[in-house]
Amino acid sequence: MEQELTNLIEILITLAAALIAFVQHRNATKATAETQQAHLTTQAVLGYFDPTDDTVTTAPPDIPGRSFRMTDSTKRWLTFDHSPVEQESLLRQVAEAESERLDTYTITVPSAWYDIEYGLIKGSGKTEAS
Repeated sequence: MEQELTNLIEILITLAAALIAFVQHRNATKATAETQQAHLTTQAVLGYFDPTDDTVTTAPPDIPGRSFRMTDSTKRWLTFDHSPVEQESLLRQVAEAESERLDTYTITVPSAWYDIEYGLIKGSGKTEAS
């Protein structure tokens, strides 16, 4: 009877150890997956801001909007001295590019063009009147 009790206790200890090992393995697997995802996110963020890396063309979801959205003061500068129709077109093009989370894009109206990068006017030009 003592031998059976000893065997039962050993079985219970083995089951408890197996359960602990299972929980630790599951936690380790989850932590590894989270680490890999964090690494991929970090690479995407670094690539987004690296001017030599053109593999990331849209802002990753973790990037705050202020990184690629145009401020109101820049929008006022952009639309200054344009007709109301052109102002509406310029602002619509900016809104479309921002909704796609683009960091670099060009917008045009009949009288001008603008290169935008990270919400700032990088370059611009007026077109010749024909």
